[in-house]
Amino acid sequence: MSAAHEGNAALRVVVIGAGIGGLCLAQGLKRAGIAVSVFERDASAHFRSQGYRVSIKAEGSQALSACLPAQLFELCVASSLKQARRMVFLDHQLNQGFTKVLPHPTTPDASAFGVNRLTLREILLAGLDDVVHFGKTFTRYEEARDGTVRACLADGTSVVGDLLVGADGTGSVVRQQLVPEARLDALHTILFGKTPLTAEALAWMPEHLIDSFNRISGPDAVALSVATCRTWEPAPQAAARIAPAVTLSGVPDYFAWTLSVSGDVRVVDGADLHRRANETMLTWHPALRRLIAEAEVASIFPITICSAQPVEPWHVPNVTVLGDAIHTMSPGRGEGANTALRDAALLRHSLVDFMPHGTPLAQAKAHYETEMLRYGFEAVDASLNAPFLRRGGP
Repeated sequence: MSAAHEGNAALRVVVIGAGIGGLCLAQGLKRAGIAVSVFERDASAHFRSQGYRVSIKAEGSQALSACLPAQLFELCVASSLKQARRMVFLDHQLNQGFTKVLPHPTTPDASAFGVNRLTLREILLAGLDDVVHFGKTFTRYEEARDGTVRACLADGTSVVGDLLVGADGTGSVVRQQLVPEARLDALHTILFGKTPLTAEALAWMPEHLIDSFNRISGPDAVALSVATCRTWEPAPQAAARIAPAVTLSGVPDYFAWTLSVSGDVRVVDGADLHRRANETMLTWHPALRRLIAEAEVASIFPITICSAQPVEPWHVPNVTVLGDAIHTMSPGRGEGANTALRDAALLRHSLVDFMPHGTPLAQAKAHYETEMLRYGFEAVDASLNAPFLRRGGP
């Protein structure tokens, strides 16, 4: 910690990456009065697709509640997605292998909920106009003798802080410099897409795929999952009621789907990916083929699923990482976003609650890293062993 600090009053935190974890941390630090700045390589919040749905579990919900202003957390819950009513396993001809009725509330549940990724990101960006800087690509960091750290950006500018946090995802440039020995295992490729949820679509969609948590297994280890995404309250309406200063995009109801594919996926455009998805489904049930055929072509994008190998603790006193930047994992248990949120809340807690009592920055950071590496890689292992959605997932 630089000599300028007393407690955390003058602490300056630089976050690289404006994903879910980085923005949650920024909200928590700003709420605590800590100077924070976020640098994101994307040109804007809507520069590329962020995915379509994320499941917030108990630990993710607790993290959001700890970091967000109360109004914004309430807005997350109010605009959340209705819960699944059943869990079902099927084959590609929709023969059921297993089904289970799930408990489901009749009102939004703050303890665990699904949310549109776009809606969540817009909520996490609320009030951070002076904090988040888009179009800023991080290239490296430099440690200074006074204990500060300089983040160097591709446009020739730089910013100095007391702590640098890499929240820059699976391809983290911060991790590559901080833990160059870290390795990722590439598992498989998933196509993400969405299909409009209309009255007509509800009429032809098989009932056990509506409002369900499902896995559909096909030939050649291909798997499909379909999530019904309709909100308790439209996001713009919820914002107007709860937080009028926040503007949220309207998101029409949709089916989000993920399809695992084998081999390399060379991205040309959405139409090429759509053809690949249709070809993969040629022998599948007609309703499943129709789901893919009627997808929004421009919405389809691929992701190569990677799993991080465990790393040893590092000893750089003013640089750390969170979320996929260090423990990226398979979506098999839906833990990736929740673990990133947990990281953000724990790091905030380490900085906000320890340092005012005389704990040095390096010690507070080490407390965070010890816990984060433990539960983070436990989650990585669990995701690899998840029997439910090893290939594909909602």
